[in-house]
Amino acid sequence: MEPIALLPVPAHLADRADAVLAPVTGESAFIQAVRALTDVATVIVAAAPALAEVVRELLATQGFSRVRVVSAAAPGDAARCLEAALAHDLITGHVLVHDVGWPLVDPEVVHRLAAALQGGAQWVAPVRPVTDSIKAVDGDGVIVATLDRAELEVLQYPRGVDAEVLRRAVAGAGAHRLDDLDAVLSTHAALELVAGDPHAFGVELPRDADYLAAVMASRQPDSAW
Repeated sequence: MEPIALLPVPAHLADRADAVLAPVTGESAFIQAVRALTDVATVIVAAAPALAEVVRELLATQGFSRVRVVSAAAPGDAARCLEAALAHDLITGHVLVHDVGWPLVDPEVVHRLAAALQGGAQWVAPVRPVTDSIKAVDGDGVIVATLDRAELEVLQYPRGVDAEVLRRAVAGAGAHRLDDLDAVLSTHAALELVAGDPHAFGVELPRDADYLAAVMASRQPDSAW
């Protein structure tokens, strides 16, 4: 059975919607994520009320009119977006939760997440080893320690979760920015890890627009990179 992927577009993105939804070398971060997810999953986009119609129109113009879009209840924060998506009648078992700030999705990672969920995992996330030197600093910005990278991992998206676990997690979330990892861990669900994608990365738009554009261009079939 094809996985179901939930892609929230919460209200806090409204003040930078142009950066998230507008084309970057021909395709926005949002459409890049949708395109990658639809190759391996059924996608439900859950948007804040102020963004729902914009999202529908963008999907239609980019050839994704069949992607389901649901409108979240006010104030349209990430928790309300996930609640709206989870109310869809397609949701019966496990789901993938993605973040629009992670435009690249590796199908093999999705397969690993789905296999872990089918094997009984309640909550599973892709990870990669930390390769940078990580320093602990005090309040004055003075380095006080070097952290052991062997004990650290970088969590990526998408993440897989049992739908009932996610419902409990978002029900207990306030109107602040949702940290889905903390929310699910608050339900005492066990977290399992799978190998992530060495080429995936999170972006903060519009700050990282030029970097994202360069990466997108390098992945085109006719690129010289």
